Amino acid sequence: AILGAVGLVLVLLLAVFPRDYHWLGDFWWLAFAIAVALLVLVLFFGGSQAGTVASWFDLGFFALQPAFVAMNLLTIAVGAILSRPRRKTPETPLFGAPKTTMEEPVSEKPDFWNYVGSLVMTLVLAGLVFMQPDMGAAMVLLAMWVAMLYEAGIGMRYLVLTGVAAVVAVIPLWYLAGVLGFEHMHERVYGFLNPEGNPDVVYQLDQALIAIGSGGFAGKGFAQGTQSQLRYLPVRHTDFIFAVIAEELGFLGVLLLFALYAVLFARLLRIIALAADTFGRVVATGALGMILFQAITNVGMNLGVLPVVGLPLPFISYGPAALLTMLIAIGMAENVVMRHRKLGF
Repeated sequence: AILGAVGLVLVLLLAVFPRDYHWLGDFWWLAFAIAVALLVLVLFFGGSQAGTVASWFDLGFFALQPAFVAMNLLTIAVGAILSRPRRKTPETPLFGAPKTTMEEPVSEKPDFWNYVGSLVMTLVLAGLVFMQPDMGAAMVLLAMWVAMLYEAGIGMRYLVLTGVAAVVAVIPLWYLAGVLGFEHMHERVYGFLNPEGNPDVVYQLDQALIAIGSGGFAGKGFAQGTQSQLRYLPVRHTDFIFAVIAEELGFLGVLLLFALYAVLFARLLRIIALAADTFGRVVATGALGMILFQAITNVGMNLGVLPVVGLPLPFISYGPAALLTMLIAIGMAENVVMRHRKLGF
């Protein structure tokens, strides 16, 4: 509750910050450097879960997760790179001085080098997160990058190239996970593809589906769910909290949750539409991509239509780092629209 209040204060402060969001883009290199430094340090000095995941720094009162910090920093860095207009060097005539000493902008849309620069930064951060290993957070970073590419106006050929490369990369990444000993990644995917052959791996999913199915229209009542309260459903505060909501609050509770998400997503889409420039649109798109991808993935995990990758349900799952990250993202997006003359929803 305290961290939630702190997060709301941060949203307000970021939204009304005296300087507009463009100053963030001036320090894109610092944002990227900080993200890399944190992700490297956590591999050596971070806390671990069951001896397999090194993903946070224990600060005593707070567990700092660099993977979530990297999401907002990636938004700043990629936004700055993609919003840089292509420029041409002024032509120099055979005799006499050049017509102008200023570089003339050609297009605000990103070109090949903008694409490559943003891709390299994203792959570096996603690769470091993958090494923790945290496949879910790495997927969020990649999804955010694709969303920001699209909003920046990248050519369709680059989007197609990205999709083809992603499909091709699945095989070497699958092999790499095995070489590095990340067997839990293999187990989760095997459990999703062949539930009957992996009963231990899909136990959580079975309990989640039972909880969702037993909730009915109005649910069993707050804190009255059998699967959740009797602890049949593991990690009910994080990965499978959607199943808890469905069991205790039923279809009505799920409908309310989706309605609240719809309001938030509509607000972010409105900010994107009102943004005065590419950088503002990309910053707001980064926030939207981050939250939307996690929401869809978490619900899909609970329904058994997506493999379990350990992503939280935005603003609902327990996790101070994830909550603060998403609130900060919203604060940055609100700063974009606060600098636009057409305020309002």
